[in-house]
Amino acid sequence: MDDQLRREVLEFVEGLAVRERDRLAAQGTFADIEDLTAEIGDEVARQLARVELTRRAEAMAEAGSQACPECGKEIAVEEELEPLILQGLRGEVEYSEPVCKCTRCRVSFFPSGRCIEASGP
Repeated sequence: MDDQLRREVLEFVEGLAVRERDRLAAQGTFADIEDLTAEIGDEVARQLARVELTRRAEAMAEAGSQACPECGKEIAVEEELEPLILQGLRGEVEYSEPVCKCTRCRVSFFPSGRCIEASGP
């Protein structure tokens, strides 16, 4: 982590500590404090991941088409986004991603690389 990011995180944390002073003060031991701060940290990690995944999904949707991972044909990105829940190291991350459907291969895929078999015609 570079020094600038470390300073920005410290500023964020100092503000958060002020807002959460009562909850932090109510924790009895270091282990209790650590449990609470880990819970807060996990939420920050999930939200940061969600923001980045959403940014990438929007960029994929703007591209308009993606290559099918099976045949390489350019496939139009569907307008409707598919809601997803990913299980990460810090818990679940919810966001929506565009989907593509290749009629040649009969596969639906998320432009991020995940491929699922089509269940119907």
